[in-house]
Amino acid sequence: MKLKDAIRYYELTGSDILTDLEIQSKYITALEFDYVYDDFTDVMEKLYENLLVLWADSHEVNDETEMPTKEYLTGLYLANIPKPKQEDDKEVVFERPSRFKQKKQEQENKTMNLVVSLVNSDMNIQQFFDFEIELVVDIVNSVSEKREAEEKKRKSKKRRT
Repeated sequence: MKLKDAIRYYELTGSDILTDLEIQSKYITALEFDYVYDDFTDVMEKLYENLLVLWADSHEVNDETEMPTKEYLTGLYLANIPKPKQEDDKEVVFERPSRFKQKKQEQENKTMNLVVSLVNSDMNIQQFFDFEIELVVDIVNSVSEKREAEEKKRKSKKRRT
């Protein structure tokens, strides 16, 4: 999903797309282990209802408008960026850099955390509006890692002198 769509999704629904996807994934995983949550249907339909609200926000809706299917909405908004295959079989663990770590709240809003980190950085947010969320997260993480490495180098040079 593009960052501008994720922000608009949050503005329209008051819900974070990444959190909604995570919850839906959790419910589907539980279903594979023969466990069904009481609000399973509500959670499964909530994401698509919210995507429909997002779609309706950018389209003119009248009596003759044909509503998109779940498959169309999924293809339109939830396409993933293909990750390059890694040659070695080592398991890679991605962590947020320490400067982005916050105390865990009752309900963490990942989209807003991403926007706040973009605003706090020295980057222009306009250049990220048409990027996919995953790509923006990767960019912010790599910039942060470079800054942390430079900070460590600067501290080690200070200690030597």
